[in-house]
Amino acid sequence: AQATNLAQMYQCPVFIASDQGLSQNLATIDPLDLSAVKIDEGKRVTEAQLAEQSVYKRYAFTEDGVSPYSVPGMEGGLSLVTGNEHDEFGHVSTDPVNRVRMMDKRQRKMQTMVKDLPRANRHGNQEASVAFIGVGMTYGVIVEAMEQLADRGVETQYFQPLTLWPMLDETIAFVNQCKRVYVVEYNATGQLAGLLVREGADVDRLHSILKYDGTPMQADEIVAQCLAMAEGLKEDVA
Repeated sequence: AQATNLAQMYQCPVFIASDQGLSQNLATIDPLDLSAVKIDEGKRVTEAQLAEQSVYKRYAFTEDGVSPYSVPGMEGGLSLVTGNEHDEFGHVSTDPVNRVRMMDKRQRKMQTMVKDLPRANRHGNQEASVAFIGVGMTYGVIVEAMEQLADRGVETQYFQPLTLWPMLDETIAFVNQCKRVYVVEYNATGQLAGLLVREGADVDRLHSILKYDGTPMQADEIVAQCLAMAEGLKEDVA
């Protein structure tokens, strides 16, 4: 529901990053409270509003980068889509000045969108200097690994991003305030860790824990890797 709202509010694709394993698992959950779902259609105009306009520009330049839009088929409206650059009406345009204005418009829209993007969930001791970052199926095993580490006297926290892109400032700030951050991923190349570094995270604070053999991660595997990396860091310092 939140993804659909964002797609309508900002008139752009919204991708839900999930896992194949997560989509195939069975789980018992509480009934969904559909009454809590709020629909936001964004800047959708009505036929009455269209009738009051002498000219309707589907991609009109606006301060926040978001143009009011009509539902396809609405009388007086216009739904013209092209894969090329377009002007305010949606007609193909090769004018460099228009191109720059449209690109700047889309960038403003992205900046406007940030305030409505979902913020991360936080788990564990938020004062801990050792932390985890992970999304999707990594949630449960990270929480279990945190419990095992706590039993060994190692306090940790878990930052669970709910928005991967645009990368939010809170995510980079979290990494850069911690001493060590273990990025847990089900892939061979550390895709999330790489994205964090590209967006400004301190690479020296990040340590990847990867698994890509097709089997689920186990909490004791994560704990063993964390402890081994921590010991290795001590040796490097010594």
